Amino acid sequence: MKKICNYAIFNFEESDKNLIDDLASYLDSHVKEIYDFFEVESTNQKIMVNIIPTKNEFDRIFKLKYKTSPDYIVPKNSRGFALPDETIFYLSINDYKNTTHAFKAEDYDKAVEGYKKTLVHEFTHCVNFLFNKKHNCSLTAPYLVEGIAVYLSHQKDNETYELDYTLPQLLGKEKCPYSGYYLVTKFFVENYNKNFVLNMFESSREANEFLTNELYNRAILYY
Repeated sequence: MKKICNYAIFNFEESDKNLIDDLASYLDSHVKEIYDFFEVESTNQKIMVNIIPTKNEFDRIFKLKYKTSPDYIVPKNSRGFALPDETIFYLSINDYKNTTHAFKAEDYDKAVEGYKKTLVHEFTHCVNFLFNKKHNCSLTAPYLVEGIAVYLSHQKDNETYELDYTLPQLLGKEKCPYSGYYLVTKFFVENYNKNFVLNMFESSREANEFLTNELYNRAILYY
């Protein structure tokens, strides 16, 4: 089945029909902020959102798209990813029971709110790819990629965290929760000149050097 909205085309199964209108409406009303941040225009080619009905199928597609080894095990918490061709693969909330995001029946409404925000997170990655194409630059530094996706999707707006992550974690040399990327990026975009911020999104090397030489220490002091 197919649903076309202002910014995306949804491909989905009958089992997700009841949620798709709400999901599309939410996306349409929350992505202008993303395009404005990156200062890129939405293209005539809408972003493709593929809702995958089962975790098994999602994992199969993940391994295919990322060309992993046959014995690679996709993390149980993995539920969505975006590709540079402006395509999103997103697990149906109906099979969250097979992920770390499983929820009780009475928490369905809360889970749906999180589900919608996570889709905006993945959409942010697509717009980040458009930004990279516009500036003909390399991929953005990972801490900024994930940090800005959490920030612009408002996934953690009502949560409180401490920045107790190490520099190697934020640089991707060790495993780091997304809350670490979020805190550093939030401080960065709210306390630095916008042009400078976007310049850092154009060069992963400069962004990592900036994190090492200045941003990390300033963010630690702030939080």
